[in-house]
Amino acid sequence: MSLATLPIYPRERVKAANFYVDTNYRLIHEDEAILVIDKPAPLAVHPVGSYAEKNLHTLLKKDPRWEGATLRFMHRLDAETSGVILIAKNYEAARFIGKEFLAARVKKKYRALVFGSPEAVEGMMEYRLGRDTSSGFQTVRSHDPENGEEAQTKYRVLSVHEGVGAGRAVYSYLEVEPLTGRTHQIRAHLAFLGHPVVGDKIYIDLSIFQKYVVNGIDEEMLARLKLRRLALHAETLSFNHPLTYKTVEYSSPPPDFLGGIQF
Repeated sequence: MSLATLPIYPRERVKAANFYVDTNYRLIHEDEAILVIDKPAPLAVHPVGSYAEKNLHTLLKKDPRWEGATLRFMHRLDAETSGVILIAKNYEAARFIGKEFLAARVKKKYRALVFGSPEAVEGMMEYRLGRDTSSGFQTVRSHDPENGEEAQTKYRVLSVHEGVGAGRAVYSYLEVEPLTGRTHQIRAHLAFLGHPVVGDKIYIDLSIFQKYVVNGIDEEMLARLKLRRLALHAETLSFNHPLTYKTVEYSSPPPDFLGGIQF
C-alpha cells in the first residue's frame, strides 16, 4: 500500500480545550497481583514540578481502594501521554514483570498524531538516542549515531488528514510500537524522522518548552503546537501475567486528537 491510496479527511476548525490537570483515571483491571490503569493527560505518574500534589501515584494512594497499599509502577508515561499503565501490587509480581520487561516480552502499542506524512506507509526508526544537556533539561534526547543508546520503533500510517484554512496543513495518524524502552523514544524518533507529534513542546521547538515551564501556554505557542497536550496515547499493553504466566492484553480507547486541533 502507498500513501496515495490512504483516505484524506478534511477537518473543520475546532476550538482547543483549556489546559488543566486531568485526575479522572480509570481502572481497567485488578486482581491479586496487578492493577491496570487508564491514565489521563495531562497527569504525571510521580510527584514532580507542577504535579507535586496531583499525580497518579498520590491519587492512587489516597483512593480508599488502595490506601496503604504498596504499589509499584512497572513503567512510566509522560505527563501528557495518556493510556494504559501497569502497576504491581506486591514484590513477587513486580519482580516477575520486571524480568519480562528486561527480556523484551512486554509489548506496547501507541497511537500518535503527527505533522505531515511519512514517505513510507510503514517502517522502522532506529535513531540512536543521546542526551542533549545544552538546554539544562536532562530528558531532552538527541540523535547520536556513535555513542547513543540503541532504540527501535516501528510505525504504520493509519490515515492522513488535511486541515482547513491557510496552508492546509497535513497530519498523519499512526500506530507506533516501541521495541526498546528509552525515555522519550517515540517522541524523539518521530521528530528525527521529520514528523514530530502534534502538541510536543520539546521536539517541535525546545524554546516553546522553556517558556511553557515558566509561563504556561499562550496563543502563540498554540499556533505552533496545534494542541495543548501531546497527541500520544498508549493504546495496548500485553505481557505474561505473574500469576497465570499466560499472555494478557489490556487496552484504552484513544482520544479524538483531531477533534481538538486548532487548524
